[in-house]
Amino acid sequence: MRKRLHALSGILHDRLGGRRTHPDTLHLTLVFVGEVENALLTPMREAASRVGIPPFEMVFDRLDCWRHNHIAHVGLAETPAALRALVDGLGAALGKAGIPFDARPFKAHVTLLRKADCMKFGGQNENPALEPIRWSARDFVLVRSSLRPEGARYERLAGWPLL
Repeated sequence: MRKRLHALSGILHDRLGGRRTHPDTLHLTLVFVGEVENALLTPMREAASRVGIPPFEMVFDRLDCWRHNHIAHVGLAETPAALRALVDGLGAALGKAGIPFDARPFKAHVTLLRKADCMKFGGQNENPALEPIRWSARDFVLVRSSLRPEGARYERLAGWPLL
């Protein structure tokens, strides 16, 4: 799947320029917490461990480019109910633990390009991939990111299997 997503980012890069997301850092953000003190990591782990959702499939079949932040991404025409339940469950568990997070409405997407020229993008619902990209969700992880000149670096802090 990562190879297909990276290949798709190459197609978009040829059209829109920008900086491609490295294949090792392609991800789907479920809940964005931002910077937190180390003391909150244990409560975050405990909150996430209480979320129980069965494994599910996603089909990434829509391309878009957000002009306000120059992000080209691939998304879903339909968000699976299990994905919505996972996001809602994580948000509820974090809220109950008193951990603040970005509560904007969830928009499932995988960032393929940053600093893309979205004015060159033909419109939402395009997909230059030959076929939709299927993703089997079997687990979720807690990740810490740090920004570097060459791009973001991600450190996996914990992970949980979907039940």
